[in-house]
Amino acid sequence: MFVAILFVFTIFAGQLLRIQAFDASATQAAALSKRTVKTTTPAMRGQILDTNGQVLADSVERFTIAADPTVVPAYTVPVDGVREQVGVTRAASDLAPLLDMTPAQLTKLLTRANTRYVVIKKDVNPAIYREIRALGIPGISGERIAQRVYPTSMALGQLVGYVLPADQSGAGGIEQMYNSLLQGTPGVSISERARDGYVIPGSQREDTPAVNGRDVKLTIDADLQWYAENALAKQVTAVGAESGTAVVLEVATGKVRAAASYPTFDPNDLANAKASQLRNYAFDDAFEPGSTGKLMTMSAALEQKVITPDTGVIVPPRLPRADSNFKDNEPHGVENMTATGVLAKSSNMGTIMIGERVSPAVMEAYYRKFGIGSKTPVGFPGESAGFLAGAKDWVASRRYTILFGQGYSVTAIQQAGVFQTIANKGVRVPPSLVEGTVDQNGTLIPAAPTTPVRVVSQDTAVKLSRMMEEVTGKDGTASAARIKGYRVAGKTGTADRYDEKLKRYNGFTASFIGFAPAEAPKYVVAVFIQKPSAGMFGGALAGPVFNQVMSYLLERTGAPPSPKSSLNYHVWADKPLSPDDPEVISNARAKRDGL
Repeated sequence: MFVAILFVFTIFAGQLLRIQAFDASATQAAALSKRTVKTTTPAMRGQILDTNGQVLADSVERFTIAADPTVVPAYTVPVDGVREQVGVTRAASDLAPLLDMTPAQLTKLLTRANTRYVVIKKDVNPAIYREIRALGIPGISGERIAQRVYPTSMALGQLVGYVLPADQSGAGGIEQMYNSLLQGTPGVSISERARDGYVIPGSQREDTPAVNGRDVKLTIDADLQWYAENALAKQVTAVGAESGTAVVLEVATGKVRAAASYPTFDPNDLANAKASQLRNYAFDDAFEPGSTGKLMTMSAALEQKVITPDTGVIVPPRLPRADSNFKDNEPHGVENMTATGVLAKSSNMGTIMIGERVSPAVMEAYYRKFGIGSKTPVGFPGESAGFLAGAKDWVASRRYTILFGQGYSVTAIQQAGVFQTIANKGVRVPPSLVEGTVDQNGTLIPAAPTTPVRVVSQDTAVKLSRMMEEVTGKDGTASAARIKGYRVAGKTGTADRYDEKLKRYNGFTASFIGFAPAEAPKYVVAVFIQKPSAGMFGGALAGPVFNQVMSYLLERTGAPPSPKSSLNYHVWADKPLSPDDPEVISNARAKRDGL
């Protein structure tokens, strides 16, 4: 028996020697691992600001309250100077008013079996968390998190974007574009904790502080965006449209001051947002522009000197070209217009007769210089480049439909840029959306400037601008866009809208784009109404939104009333053209063919 007992104790001694001597480091590491807790401290996501410093997106500190049900029963409170164990019932009672929960709800969570971690409540205010900590309930802990908030709500939802609730990463708009800059670097804390969850005094501890994300400053004016968003929403609702877009560009800089879309969503309430509402139509919705595209055709014709603003154009009732007989929207007989009149009356046939004087290759080159067929430098998530076929593919009727805005597609930002070019005396300044980023010292680092491009001469741009004023004149198509006391230059548009799902045309795009005062414009306002159920014409549907937004801008900037124009162009030709003029020949052929 003595030998047997000695043998057992020898085994114990051997094991003790192995653990404390040979395997000491491994044993210590295992023990340390069991009592070491690694926690991550989220970095505060950087702010998104408008051009005036107004906060569009911000992160606030919140806490997730959790419990260890195996420890909570040890809760004690002082009673007559002596600490008395009161357990789960009292813990639930003390926590209930702070967490806006009932004691019964809390008791159920605090007594959950077979677990040491139960989430009690998320998104708790830091002040409330401090009160909870003051109670000293064992097993109750708080995990610091960051919650994203959007003060401007729906007005900038599609532009600013949103973050995913799970990890606060950007998933749309500016939040996605600048995610790596905005999100920062989380902090890490490693500490030794006792069974009740508290840090062991004097124990090993390692802390790496979080580095907050950097701020991003936009070119957007939040007040203007809000105004445009509301004006657009009212009109889209009133005319029963599928959607609408309103873009405001600063003429001299190309900065996007507003890019409103409707329907929109509230990034503060992502759960109730529809998938179709998450995208920004100004950048990713490509459509055929219709008559607003005639501006590029007229620009090329003026620049190539094949017309002047007063060039006569005899517009027949029908115009046979390729495999089609073209007509204008409103039936008419033979009309003696000028080039200005063709633009003011938005004659498709007149535009064809002017545009065909310029070769397809040269015309395509002008369109591309205006930015058609290419993405903007903005780099907005999901941005479309639109579509413009090469001149070699301008065959059959496409050769002519492109001239009046059908057969290619643009985005709202691209088309607004065409008018910015004319308003800026022929120089296109590619659009920009970000002023810059803010470094850790609070210094604004400006974004790289865009490179201006001379598209047409100043003479051409000034002449075309004056021609565009007739669109809002007594013989034009946009009386709703007129602003009393100011000269308004613009163009209406009505285009068949191609439906990708149906693979055919379905509904219309009604638009108006313009600038005022025409003699010294500071802003271009572009409005697009998609698939309206009450009407189809851009002057009547988009014109009123243009009027409201531009009137707001003129009043806010204190623009003085316009002087009378020194350039007087005519809408109607006052004398017939020579018999060998191409328009006369076309008209003769039309009469011969019984058109």
